[in-house]
Amino acid sequence: MWYLGVKRTTNGVGILVKINLVEQVVEVRHKSNRIMSIKLLVGSKILNVVSVFAPQVGLSEEIKRLFWEDLDEVVQSILQSEGLLIGVTLMDI
Repeated sequence: MWYLGVKRTTNGVGILVKINLVEQVVEVRHKSNRIMSIKLLVGSKILNVVSVFAPQVGLSEEIKRLFWEDLDEVVQSILQSEGLLIGVTLMDI
């Protein structure tokens, strides 16, 4: 598991990878405490898995705007020939 966050209880993202796929992870990128991605080699294809913790009601418009700008930057950095999967968490646990 790869995890990034300010505290272990809030504002963090993680990606859990099945043990037999760990060796296929070729890159891990931490954009912010709300966005991270991994790049996996699946057969002969690259799959990008992006995990995001979306800002909620009560947070400033500035925080929300920065989140969407950061997510757009991550998505735009992925080659069109590569696969993309985005997982979104919308609430605190």
